[in-house]
Amino acid sequence: MGMVKCRECGKDVSNEAKTCPHCGVATPAPESKFGLYVKLGLGAVLVIAMVRCISDQEDRKSQAFAEKQRIEALKTPEQRAREDAEKAKKESDFQSVVSRLRALKATTQNPNAFELVDAILMNDGTLCATYRGTNSFGAVVTESKAIAKDLTIVGWNRFCGGKRGTDMKYARQAL
Repeated sequence: MGMVKCRECGKDVSNEAKTCPHCGVATPAPESKFGLYVKLGLGAVLVIAMVRCISDQEDRKSQAFAEKQRIEALKTPEQRAREDAEKAKKESDFQSVVSRLRALKATTQNPNAFELVDAILMNDGTLCATYRGTNSFGAVVTESKAIAKDLTIVGWNRFCGGKRGTDMKYARQAL
């Protein structure tokens, strides 16, 4: 047990004392230099680790970008044309689905209550949509409609029942 000067009043206090008997300050002994060095060292290690992590993320991003550019450079003109055609078809299908869903929404009793549950685009171009809305009594009801390309309502069982198509639920973001 040694004596140290209180960090508050400057009088002699035991280095193990919880409070200064003269002024009452908590933990009157000043922090040892070893403890201070340990804290500074841990802080420096933490800062270095954070900088290293950020640097590694940037390296991975630049490597991924370079790999993507390398793959693009290796594509033949036919591959690029095919990808462009696929992209154009997907965009065309999306716009078609959105226009049909907007038309369906406009025909509901309360368009503000329209909520798209499911939208599937069939290979023949029919859109199978399931939605929620309020009826004239204010009750929330779920309905399903099969909508052809020309915006006519067609038979659900014939065009949608038990068939598979492309999931277009993400079109709800455009409504």
